[in-house]
Amino acid sequence: MSEPARVLHARLHLLDRQVARESDDRLLCKVDDLEVRPGDRPYVTAILSGPLALGPRLGGLPGWLMSETDRLFRGEERPGPYRIEMSAVTEIGSAVRVAGHRQDLALERWLTRNVVSRIPGAVGTEEQDASDSSTRDASDDGGREAPENTLRVRERREDRPGTMRLAGLLGRTVRGPSGEVAGNTVDVRLVQDGPLLAEVQQAFRPAGLLIARRRAGRLFGYERGPGLWRPSLLGALVRRMHGEIRYAEWDQIESYDDEEITLRVAWDRLRTTADL
Repeated sequence: MSEPARVLHARLHLLDRQVARESDDRLLCKVDDLEVRPGDRPYVTAILSGPLALGPRLGGLPGWLMSETDRLFRGEERPGPYRIEMSAVTEIGSAVRVAGHRQDLALERWLTRNVVSRIPGAVGTEEQDASDSSTRDASDDGGREAPENTLRVRERREDRPGTMRLAGLLGRTVRGPSGEVAGNTVDVRLVQDGPLLAEVQQAFRPAGLLIARRRAGRLFGYERGPGLWRPSLLGALVRRMHGEIRYAEWDQIESYDDEEITLRVAWDRLRTTADL
């Protein structure tokens, strides 16, 4: 009998988690967004990190300032966020662990040399630069492919053609088939039954959206799964803040763009979150 596919919720289990190197638990970055290849069965292809991943997700003036500050210290003409292939992920728990050796991040390197190294008592910066330099030299040797054990944390000049960002599905206004406002997206349910990535593991694919009647901040899991609305006090607080929450399967979505998502079915035909 085959094992059931693993199920995660992007905002609850992945976004903002620390990314650590499997070999020594060294913290590398955070999951600021996820790259998704769209289609009839979209799937997650990479972790995106850095100010150019987090800034657009935050939006507004803070997000713009974060993005523009990062561009100021980057040498590329059209820089983008840093990217880690999902095939490098070995564990998703309290942190996301990845295999291989880390390549240097330009902004982190600049901060280390120009800010951290000038703090009295700061240690480890020289060793870090030496380690990063050796990894970078191995990956950039004559244009050849990096060794298999090299963790590809690399800069992107812009969003790759044919991809989107998962955060683009969060916080969007959701409308019913007649154009009425149904609510706002608060999370994306991911199921690990997508295409095989690098012959290593199956990809996570967006299987549906959690939709709340009112958008009032982040959910923390108390509104879904067995024991719905438990503990009772927290359940009452969630209901008051977010209103009713329902789940739309991916095939119940008619269309989506940067501003709105349209459903094929009416609100009362969507599932509750009790069995998620």
